[in-house]
Amino acid sequence: MDRLSARALCCGSLLAKYCWMNGFGGEVATKMPQASKTDQLAATMVVPPERMVIRDQLGMERTTVAGPYSEGDNIKLRCDVYGGRPTPTVTWYRDNVPMAADTKYMPLGKHLRSEIALGPLTRQDLHTKLVCRATNHARANPVEQLIGAHQPLSAGRRYDLLCQSAGSRPAASITWFLDGVRLDKSKETTSADGNQTTSTLSIVLNRTDAGKYLSCKAYNSYVQSDALEDGWQLDIQYVPDASVRLGSSLDPNAIREGTDVYFDCIVKAHPAVYKVEWKHNNKTLTRNISQGVIVSKHSLVLQGVSRTTAGNYTCVGFNAEGEGSSPTFELNVMYAPTCAPNQPRVYGVAKQENAEIRCVVDANPPDVEFKWTFNNSAESIDVQASHISRLGTSSIVSYTPMTELDYGTLLCSATNKIGKQRQPCVFHIIAAGKFQ
Repeated sequence: MDRLSARALCCGSLLAKYCWMNGFGGEVATKMPQASKTDQLAATMVVPPERMVIRDQLGMERTTVAGPYSEGDNIKLRCDVYGGRPTPTVTWYRDNVPMAADTKYMPLGKHLRSEIALGPLTRQDLHTKLVCRATNHARANPVEQLIGAHQPLSAGRRYDLLCQSAGSRPAASITWFLDGVRLDKSKETTSADGNQTTSTLSIVLNRTDAGKYLSCKAYNSYVQSDALEDGWQLDIQYVPDASVRLGSSLDPNAIREGTDVYFDCIVKAHPAVYKVEWKHNNKTLTRNISQGVIVSKHSLVLQGVSRTTAGNYTCVGFNAEGEGSSPTFELNVMYAPTCAPNQPRVYGVAKQENAEIRCVVDANPPDVEFKWTFNNSAESIDVQASHISRLGTSSIVSYTPMTELDYGTLLCSATNKIGKQRQPCVFHIIAAGKFQ
């Protein structure tokens, strides 16, 4: 009877899964054909390291991401390797390139410690992949611990994620799951020696996938044993999602000229925004206290708004993923009527000649009532309603001078729910030939 004590172990991540055989010294009992008894043969096996842990200079364990750090920082990372016979060799790699490290035996903890120093850190160091690898036999698969494998993923981008399994006979099959729901769109390949299976999952994730658990399982349908599983909780980054909110004490349908208005920019973003901009009719706003514009972080204050302040407002959030603009918020500023510019103010009219004098006002809301008054050197008379017509924010009076006293000034004023026109529109009626 042959006896061999061994068990399969796995470590790593979805992006790189590494398997090895963890064997123990044992005996192989062999029936010798020339002998009449069973002889005992001792077989000594290589014992890989049991486990390894990466820690920062504060002793905090780092499994996928080290940091955050500031630009210019000098840092140290140490890799503690436990167990293994013979004593393993420990090597650090930065983006697959070996690094210089200080390795020593720690008698108190009975483990090896390999330490590296990095810095001063620059922007180019961001998302660097660091690997600590321990091996104690040329033919044994190494034990590895990775920093930087489980990086945040960007919403809306397509990723090809790898899951690898090794050491199964026949080759293992791999399936993917997202929060327990099987994912079917993956491709599987097997190495030439049949020892390693690689599954590639092509996937596009979105914000709603944040916090979900993405995993892969390796199993051998010919062996009744539990499947090996690895995975991680998804960290999904996305461009800012912004919206403009009017101050809670303000009624958007009752803002008049002279009112102080304030907005808040509500931003959902991961990572957090580093800047927020405000725009009025697509033009960026800057702080200008003399004009009553105050920009403060996520807030915008408009002091004493006027009709020129009305229009479309948006806020834009910026983070490492890009920029996200809010839907437009239309600020409606109401005001009493005023005279519209660029309209004739002097009319030359012959006696007994009918003239139509047009008065146009600018008002919000535009539902207005008009009043016409005639002034001359002797009196002031209200024009009869039968001579007045109105169309929107314009009014026409039909006027026919009969005598010299009918020449003078026509005053037009309008009223809406905000108030009465402060300064009337003035039209001068003078004697002339046939009215042009």
